[in-house]
Amino acid sequence: MGRPRTKEDERREEIVIAALRLVLKTGYNQVTLADIADHVGVSKGLISYYFLRKEDVFLAVLDRIVERMDAQFERFCTASVTAPEKLELFLTNLFSNERRARRYYTVVIDYMAQAIRQRAVQEYTQRIYDSYRTYMERVIHDGVVTGEFRKVDSGRSASLLMALMEGLILQWFFDKKGFNLDEAYQACVDFMESYLLPEDRAATNDTPKPTSSPAHPSD
Repeated sequence: MGRPRTKEDERREEIVIAALRLVLKTGYNQVTLADIADHVGVSKGLISYYFLRKEDVFLAVLDRIVERMDAQFERFCTASVTAPEKLELFLTNLFSNERRARRYYTVVIDYMAQAIRQRAVQEYTQRIYDSYRTYMERVIHDGVVTGEFRKVDSGRSASLLMALMEGLILQWFFDKKGFNLDEAYQACVDFMESYLLPEDRAATNDTPKPTSSPAHPSD
């Protein structure tokens, strides 16, 4: 059993949640410790008691995002559906909600910019990529074993699908007129069908566009 949560644990959690909400709303660079203190309803000095620097708060925010992401991806991997449907859960999670996708990638892009200069942030950013790649590789590997996917290199296939997903979402983020998220979703499904599904299944598979979205790490 873990140790009981203390009031200090609860206050620290409250600060992290407030910081996450503020970052999602306005972006990393716009948020200050004073903003977080105002949001929580405490003094800036109390924030500094738990986190000496702004960067420390946001490393805790990144840790929270990664924890939620891992828990969510584990649910996708263990869902009682086929391997292709599990990959579609990843796609639906990314592409089904424009407002949430824009909010989430505002944070991701902010952190990627910080990662260039800060080793600690770079390590968390790497964890996010590793999480996506590891869980999708697991689904693809299982699909190969069951015969739902072709005999492909699961690691390389996961990296290719990740590159397509992120490339499309970033293009959409900076140029919404280029295409919408439904089209991005379908492009990824088309890739999955042509690259992963056996030929006899790819010809008959009819994947609908996402109509609802699972919980998201930024929610």
